[in-house]
Amino acid sequence: MEVGVWETNGGEVNSRLDTSFGFENHTIRRLEKMKLRCGLALCVMLAMALGRIRTKEPERMRSLVA
Repeated sequence: MEVGVWETNGGEVNSRLDTSFGFENHTIRRLEKMKLRCGLALCVMLAMALGRIRTKEPERMRSLVA
């Protein structure tokens, strides 16, 4: 894969963390808590994508809405 593809995907993930999971206006003060919340949000995103693939809906894999 090209380097540009990874940069784009990373930007998409960061954008989702900011807007969809409420990290834009966070009140977390410790790095450990922020790492935990980011990790949980990434797990949720991956679990939803896996669920969409298993239900034969790969076109909706990036959607965060049920």
